[in-house]
Amino acid sequence: MVAEEKKAEKKKKLWVIIPVAFVVSLLGSLTGMYFYFFYYLKPNFESGPLNKITSSIKGKVSPGQEITYTVEYKNTGNVTVTGLTVNTSVPQNTEFVSALAEAVYDGKIGGAVTFNAGALEKGQSGRFYFTVRVINPCDDGTVIKSNRVFFEYMSRDAKNSFEINQFLESTVTSSPDFSVFTVTVKDFNGRKISIGDLLEFTVLLKNSGDMNAKDVKIIDTVSPKLLADRNSLPPGAEFDPGRDQVAFSVAEIKAGELKSFSFRAEVGQDFRDLEVFNNTAQVEYEGRIENEVSLEKEVHGFPDFSLSSSTVADIDGGSVWAGDILEFEIGLKNSGVAPGRNFSVICPLPEGTSPVEGSIKDFQNAEYDKENNRLIYSIEELGAGKGITLSFKAKISSSMIRGGKIESAFYIEGNDQYFEIQPVSISVRSYIFTTVVCMGDSQIITTNWPAMLDYLLESRYPHAEFTVIASGVNQEMAYQGARRFDGTVAVYRPQVVVFGYGTNDTGNPAGTAILSNGTNDLISRARAIGAAPIVHSIGWIDIAKHELKKGVNSYNSALRDVCTASGVPFVDIYGPMSSDPEKYVSGDGMHWTQDGGGLVAMLVFNTLIGYLDSEGKRN
Repeated sequence: MVAEEKKAEKKKKLWVIIPVAFVVSLLGSLTGMYFYFFYYLKPNFESGPLNKITSSIKGKVSPGQEITYTVEYKNTGNVTVTGLTVNTSVPQNTEFVSALAEAVYDGKIGGAVTFNAGALEKGQSGRFYFTVRVINPCDDGTVIKSNRVFFEYMSRDAKNSFEINQFLESTVTSSPDFSVFTVTVKDFNGRKISIGDLLEFTVLLKNSGDMNAKDVKIIDTVSPKLLADRNSLPPGAEFDPGRDQVAFSVAEIKAGELKSFSFRAEVGQDFRDLEVFNNTAQVEYEGRIENEVSLEKEVHGFPDFSLSSSTVADIDGGSVWAGDILEFEIGLKNSGVAPGRNFSVICPLPEGTSPVEGSIKDFQNAEYDKENNRLIYSIEELGAGKGITLSFKAKISSSMIRGGKIESAFYIEGNDQYFEIQPVSISVRSYIFTTVVCMGDSQIITTNWPAMLDYLLESRYPHAEFTVIASGVNQEMAYQGARRFDGTVAVYRPQVVVFGYGTNDTGNPAGTAILSNGTNDLISRARAIGAAPIVHSIGWIDIAKHELKKGVNSYNSALRDVCTASGVPFVDIYGPMSSDPEKYVSGDGMHWTQDGGGLVAMLVFNTLIGYLDSEGKRN
């Protein structure tokens, strides 16, 4: 009984032990499986907050701004990983700046960045960062997006990888900046802008922003009184005459780029003196006026002396000769739009003239510059549309007796003006140059009556220059004078020759023939050289003292006959002398006194002037 109970008890325990053992065995197996799957096979990197990428800037970013990306990682597995690399690349529209020393950048745009972390024990963490810069310029609205980040490593003797399924985005905020915008003007004609000047307008535009700008338009509005030169416009520029606008179309102006645009215009004649014009330039972009600048300039009207004129005249009228006085008048007129101020009218005295003292009238503020032989009129003001007359007299120098031309060269300078007044001129007639030779015997030597004839001629003809040459030889007869004519008379090329022979011929046993023949020879020789011959008679002779010359009247008759036959003027001096022999003939009864010489000179003069015109020129 007891044995059976023990046996039964033992059997009962066995049934308890077997299930327990089974349960224990099952629990062991489950524990091993759990360790294998949930501990040994646990992944080293898991998605979540322990493995992530972050950036230093969130949301909006500007061109040129730097972004630092940080990659955090942790080995959450139960085994050590080796050969760990963190791989990514530079985001588009950025450029690599820097990274940890262990990082490698391949140097390409958008190139790879690799960080060699090496071995990472379980539970160990780390971080890797790199910095990029947003390109400048960069269009507004451009998205800067981080690229794929993935790990590569060795674990459990196998190559493994892990990718962070996370992308960061920043949006670029940028725009062009046209705050640097100017307009200037250059005057090609001087410092002051004046009517008629050529101007060049230059517009400078710089894009100081961080974004390239496309399809930009610059509109310059010019004054309607400026005359735009269309030929000065660069290609692509247009002029709208209805709006007085010059438009420059710019396909693109890059960030930081400076562009220049120019055109030319002439200052029109419609401006008033000191009138102001405005020039306005605008920058138009995407349908908006981004900037506007303008300049104002004052237009200086100027005096216009182009209608000024001058005249010159001989105050005595008629022909103009050396020694005459000329009167110059300057009609100074300002036909411009501005008064002429502080300018000078400069009148160089024409060559061959000198000022007549006291002749400057109707204007006090004038001076004579003796060193430069010129008159200077200093004028303080001549209003627009006003005029004055300046005048002075000048004497023609005696050096111009051979004639010439007197020409003015007056000009105006000062007040930013230089204007040459239209020259005027007047011709000076040459003096009449006449040579007269008086041939004869000792009567010429004793009285020198040819000098008296010279005085009479030049007194009568002030614009004629007479050269009267005395050619007398003691005891010379007519035929002897003919022999020396070519050598002593013709060489002077006289226009008139006066022959006075016969005193020594009278009483010659051969009679009057020698005198007549000699006189005919002299007349022929004079005419051969183009000279006009004149013959005067023998003077009064006291035959009581000179009985051999009692036939003097027959000799005078012979001379008269020669002259009549030859058509030569004959001057009778015998008759006038015989009216007062004591006055005209010396005590020797044959040679003339000074009064006698003067009488002969007057008688020859009265005959000679019949062969000269009113100015003393031989007919």
